[in-house]
Amino acid sequence: MSQPQTNEFRSRFGEGPHVLGAVTLLARLAQEQIAANLTDFGLTFSQAVAMVRLWQTDDGSISQSDMIEKLAVSRASGSLVLTELATLGLLTRSSDPADARRQIVRLTERGREIEPAVHAVFESVEAELFAPIDSEEWWTAYRQLRSAIDKLVAGRSTPR
Repeated sequence: MSQPQTNEFRSRFGEGPHVLGAVTLLARLAQEQIAANLTDFGLTFSQAVAMVRLWQTDDGSISQSDMIEKLAVSRASGSLVLTELATLGLLTRSSDPADARRQIVRLTERGREIEPAVHAVFESVEAELFAPIDSEEWWTAYRQLRSAIDKLVAGRSTPR
């Protein structure tokens, strides 16, 4: 199939190639590889992603509802992952002193200790996958994907 020369729709979905299929397959294969490398830490991929979100906060804490929103999962799935991480001793959950209905998720010392090693797992897989792409192309692709993600997030309705 020849590449279109304009910004028109690139292909008919059933005829391919299509970006959604490639992005989905890439994500699934990368997740599989990352998950295999996380077994030494006793973490699943979903648990590690939740920890990454927590590490990205300014002070190692976030409200449970904000965490679940950032993970883009259902409340039940998010709560389950957070319960598993609490059981592993990587985070705690407690009532917000300002609003007892609100739960605050906080890193434990053990949760802080594994951050560099877990980040290294994600970084090694990303480095391997994208080694053939130069820095400028990588940033272009990243900005385009972030733009698509931001558009989807903005179009989401109420929390799931």
